[in-house]
Amino acid sequence: MDSANPILAKERLLESARRLFCQEGIQATGIARLLSDAKVARRSLYESYGSKENLLRAVFDREAAMWFSWFDKELPQRTDDPEQRLLFLFDLLEEWFGGGRFFGCLFTNAVAEHDKTSSWVRDLAQEHFNRVHARIENLTTEAGLREPNWVAQQICLLIDGAIATAMVSRNAHSAQVARSILQILLREAKKPA
Repeated sequence: MDSANPILAKERLLESARRLFCQEGIQATGIARLLSDAKVARRSLYESYGSKENLLRAVFDREAAMWFSWFDKELPQRTDDPEQRLLFLFDLLEEWFGGGRFFGCLFTNAVAEHDKTSSWVRDLAQEHFNRVHARIENLTTEAGLREPNWVAQQICLLIDGAIATAMVSRNAHSAQVARSILQILLREAKKPA
């Protein structure tokens, strides 16, 4: 096992954990499986993360970083128009679904595996969903849509539905189906009350 380069070993552990936790489950993925997949020594896990729980926290951070990179970098590069950014978000989802690194939503998968009422995992997932909702609500507000919070809730549900459908069907096109529903929703949200 190669753990000569601690930075490389840490990154391999993180990527293996991200994939295995979604594909096989957090509880089902043991330390030995992680180490074997990442091709690193046990020492690398404990020197880099301290524990499997800390590794899971790092995986959550990596997954959240992907989302906020979309909001902070990808969408602004495509357009300044907030309504178009909402639509382009579904194009990014489609790229994710079809890009070979999609294994469902780590946050949702983790909550499904843990105690739903008192788990730190649920709290962390809720915080992530709240942050995504806030970003989408900012866009709905900037777009001048009626009831921006309500529209943002609907868009979040479209996102979650597209993710679940893509995970089950293994069809990236679910993002474009959701995008077409969003176009109808945006037209309705622009009509006077």
